[in-house]
Amino acid sequence: GGPGGRATPRLTREIPGLRVDHGVPSFAAHTPRFSSLCTSLVARNALQCCSSAGSLTFGQLKADGTFEAEDAAAAPRRYCAPEGKGMSTLCEALLRGDDETKLAYTTLSTMVSKVEASASEPPQWRLTSKSGTDLGTFDWLVISSTGIAHPRWRSTFGGEPPLVQAALSLNDPALDSALVALAPLTAKPVTAALLAYEGDAAAAWGSLPFYKAWVEDDPTLSRIVVQRISPTLTTVVLHSTHAFAESSAHVYGATSTAARLAGAKSDKGEEQRVLDAMLNAAENRLDGLLNTSIASIRSPAWGPHLHRWGSAFPDSPLLPEANAVVPSARVAFCGDFVEVGGAEGRGGSVEGAALSGLRLAQALKSQIEGVDALEL
Repeated sequence: GGPGGRATPRLTREIPGLRVDHGVPSFAAHTPRFSSLCTSLVARNALQCCSSAGSLTFGQLKADGTFEAEDAAAAPRRYCAPEGKGMSTLCEALLRGDDETKLAYTTLSTMVSKVEASASEPPQWRLTSKSGTDLGTFDWLVISSTGIAHPRWRSTFGGEPPLVQAALSLNDPALDSALVALAPLTAKPVTAALLAYEGDAAAAWGSLPFYKAWVEDDPTLSRIVVQRISPTLTTVVLHSTHAFAESSAHVYGATSTAARLAGAKSDKGEEQRVLDAMLNAAENRLDGLLNTSIASIRSPAWGPHLHRWGSAFPDSPLLPEANAVVPSARVAFCGDFVEVGGAEGRGGSVEGAALSGLRLAQALKSQIEGVDALEL
């Protein structure tokens, strides 16, 4: 694992050098503030512009099996990981700051299953892992994913959401209001199939005319991403439509985060059924573009592995910005599920998450120092 949530690439010891940016292969920048941040990260080799990466073509895979490239002049500026690196470089750079000294320390691949507020005013927050390990006590609890505060926890992991449970004893009206505002939030799920090909098959996949293709009018697939890791190694990620993911909401995938960290169960037979449906759809759509005699979709060197994001894209409404910071409880929320007002509103995107984080950083700086926050 690494920092960045779904921006963290999937790695494996099975094939040296294999990395799959399955959650965020690329993203767009629309607002001046986020564009400025991305420009600074390109200068630090934490990102690269897709337009300068050579063969990174975007477009649509038409219903007749042909590919139509987008109009590059009208497209937003997009960014991806630097050559030879995964997308986790984005968050690694943000955690590091402007130099090599870390601004923050991380505990990765660990599920937080319990949060407790101290009796002091204002409270401090103690975090405990699923295995019972004390993860530390902190002055502020900043939540960048709805998980520990959302009712969805009950169906995924069982029991009350940890922050909801902690709030019962804290009796803080402002925190209670924030949790009430958070509870109705919904999200559109996505199921992904991850594959990797070597040798001639990798070259055949790598010769496809796109890096990321949106799939036109398909009930199963919404997009296909082809990453050329090297001349002899290519990864492929099939992303489902929201409707298809909703129809298989109980199937997590044996290697997904929910299964690995939280022990969520997934039926192997159902998992194979979902994979077969996605592979069938890819075969049908790519029949005219891919030399299947060399690159059989069903004969990868690694995979296919199933991964499910139950909360891939937050749906409206988002968490109101007024509920994002609760000074009395020392709790704050940021992420693509938090409303960012005005022209900066980019909910449900990497840009939206970053803008929310910048807003919250300013607010916390003001709370902690008791002065107006500086522009970050």
